Amino acid sequence: MNRSFSHALSVALPFAVSLVAGCYDPASAYHDDILPTQDKLEVNLPVDSTTAKDNGSSTDWAQDYVVTRNVTQDVNGIITAILGTVALVVGTQTPSWTDDTKTEAMWGPYQKSGLDPVSTGIWVQAQDDGSYTWSVFYVPNGGSVDTDAVGIVAGQVDAGSTRDDASGQFAVDFTTAHGMDPGNNLTGTWGVQYAYDASGVGAVVAATDYGFAGGSLVNAAYAYNEDYQGAGDMDLAWLADIDGRGQDELATMRSRWQADGQGRGDVQVTGGDIGTTVVSASECWGTSFTRVYYTDTANIEPTEGSESDCAYTPAEYATEGSFAIAQ
Repeated sequence: MNRSFSHALSVALPFAVSLVAGCYDPASAYHDDILPTQDKLEVNLPVDSTTAKDNGSSTDWAQDYVVTRNVTQDVNGIITAILGTVALVVGTQTPSWTDDTKTEAMWGPYQKSGLDPVSTGIWVQAQDDGSYTWSVFYVPNGGSVDTDAVGIVAGQVDAGSTRDDASGQFAVDFTTAHGMDPGNNLTGTWGVQYAYDASGVGAVVAATDYGFAGGSLVNAAYAYNEDYQGAGDMDLAWLADIDGRGQDELATMRSRWQADGQGRGDVQVTGGDIGTTVVSASECWGTSFTRVYYTDTANIEPTEGSESDCAYTPAEYATEGSFAIAQ
């Protein structure tokens, strides 16, 4: 059973906006205190360990830790590419246009070089109910914002949100972005819901037909919760031909970790060629990220270690409720 999922979320930075030169002027900041930022939404999974480094190859690390680390870091890559760019532009650049009431603003569109087939812009609008809508859009070379702009990212910040206590959602259309600029090598869509406050962050990501253009695509759901001390959990569900016999199975994984790095992953696979059988596997790792316990119900690998050495007991598996964000 191949439990690797990181290939499906391996990312490139798809929305790099070329900024115009200029110094930061605080007076130019426009709604930058309300838009979500990558530092609020990223998962900061513990990754540093002298013992793990001393062990040499990362192949010595627990497989579930490696999957958890890779998936969280890859999702962070998308979050940083989109939200980091938006926050940087909105927070440091003077809008290229605002309406008379100062409730709408546009930045750009910017073009990185003459070889780029599109220019990129950002739009933010305050709504009457106290919410905000925002978007990233492309304009084909030679086109105009009024007639040719195409939305690539569309988001909403819920009413009542502040810089430190907020909720909202945004959607990313990688397929359209790739069609307009083949340099963006991802296709599919993402839908993201998030909420954060002073204690921590939670988010849910739904990926549809997502992957590199011309490669294999994945349908998956991903959810995480993390307190700002570093402890957290991740739930993952995806369709894939796990056993290599031609049909897609449903695989789920729930990972939990403490601030010092030790954690546990619990996996289940069912459907497809496996039928109604549910194959389960559990793996625990210590602060060095090496395996301290493993077991599975299909004798894929021999049981190893003692469950009493796990940071978490008993096993917990992802459920449908795992992918509903708590408000």
